[in-house]
Amino acid sequence: MTLLHGNNIVASRAKLIERVDEARGHGKEIRQLDGKTLNPQGLTQAVESSSLFGGNILVIIEGLLIKLGKKENLAVQLIDILKRSESTIDIILWEEKEIGKTLITLLGSKCSVELFKTPVVIFQLLDGISPAKTDMLVKLLRQALELDAAELIFALLVRRIRQLIQLRDNVTPEGLQGWQAGRLTSQAKSFTMDRLLIMEKRLLEIDVSMKTGTSPFPLAQQLELFIIDL
Repeated sequence: MTLLHGNNIVASRAKLIERVDEARGHGKEIRQLDGKTLNPQGLTQAVESSSLFGGNILVIIEGLLIKLGKKENLAVQLIDILKRSESTIDIILWEEKEIGKTLITLLGSKCSVELFKTPVVIFQLLDGISPAKTDMLVKLLRQALELDAAELIFALLVRRIRQLIQLRDNVTPEGLQGWQAGRLTSQAKSFTMDRLLIMEKRLLEIDVSMKTGTSPFPLAQQLELFIIDL
């Protein structure tokens, strides 16, 4: 059993895809499960039934541990099912956030744990977004690009701008803690709503141009131009 977790979802996704490709290369059957809707019966069936082709199996479960949260009894029940899985079944748990030590301990010492954390400089970049700080932001962006993929920075930037738009409209984005909402509300006041909407549109244009191959610049350069134009 392997746990891939942490807020650097680009890196953890890349690792997951690598493991899936490797499993397919070895002829394993792939079973993908949504952990957010998984119940004990469904999990038992997935990890205890044999392959139709008589080979080994890779079971991928996304979002199971985050869903459990403080439901300790259910967590113990589901993790016990995972531990009792057939020896021919490999299990990968993928989580989009960092999982706490309590749940990791329940997984047991035989579970391989890989944590993927977003570099601090990326959060410094996101928190510093303001029209008056473009020189500093360009420096932070270049540092961030040395440590992680432009795709991750772009995804987090899109999410931050959308959060600022919601807060500018007096709507608290889902999943934000009170202290986070307060800090981002102050950041949102650095921009008018019209300016935030223009920024979101520009990010959409960048996304489309990259996906369609019509962009004249690589994503890293597009991000720098976006920052300069704040």
